[in-house]
Amino acid sequence: MDSPKNTSPSAAQSVERAAALLRVVAAHGPDGARLLDVAAETGLARPTAHRLLKQLCAERLLTQGQDRRYLPGSLLYELGLAAPSPIQRLDRMRPRLQALADLTGDTAYLVMRSGDEAVCLDLAEGSYPIRARTFEIGARRPLGMGAAGLALLAAQPASEARAMMERNVDSLNRHGLSLDTLFERLNNAQPDHAISYGTITEGVIGIAVVVPTQIGVPYLAVSIAAISSRIPDSRMSALFKELRTVTHQLAVIEASGGSRS
Repeated sequence: MDSPKNTSPSAAQSVERAAALLRVVAAHGPDGARLLDVAAETGLARPTAHRLLKQLCAERLLTQGQDRRYLPGSLLYELGLAAPSPIQRLDRMRPRLQALADLTGDTAYLVMRSGDEAVCLDLAEGSYPIRARTFEIGARRPLGMGAAGLALLAAQPASEARAMMERNVDSLNRHGLSLDTLFERLNNAQPDHAISYGTITEGVIGIAVVVPTQIGVPYLAVSIAAISSRIPDSRMSALFKELRTVTHQLAVIEASGGSRS
């Protein structure tokens, strides 16, 4: 619950709260977020969260569906058209991602680290009729969830990875993932790749490789997700080989576009 001293937040605090609300709503994807979800995940009192949500809806930064759930508003899209892309050559990366999906027959994802979260930049679907679509474009998750998020977390220096997990502990718990479990999974991951067994959806396996960088810590990863029968141990090595080929291609493309903004 908000403390009395926070009942009249400063301008900076209002911006911080509004940004937190937008992140929570975006993280819920196309299903939208309930007032109860937003209040719980931001730590705001429900009346405060409701007031801010209404203000964001009035500014078209959010909208509310018929089921009363909150969704990103049209103004966010309009503003996004003017914003520079964090990835310099996303248009050139998409064909490589689709080629990976076509080759493997499975769903391929391009994921970027955004602070302590992972955001889906793009996805491509293969020809296999049973789709493992566990991450939608624009959706966000705490780092460590799913193969790509786990690979990006494992690529961080150990002290920073621990700090990220501790900052995400409430969000991880809401997703049914304890800090101890994530520590265990992180210990089993490698600095440039990871495997996720049913972390997001039971019966689905994800494997991921980070996109190497010449300077700094990797901030992109490519993953493949499929039902567990599609990724037996006997196929794992071949899939990782294809992932590494694509991630090295993407590294060249991204480097040609200049430094990350």
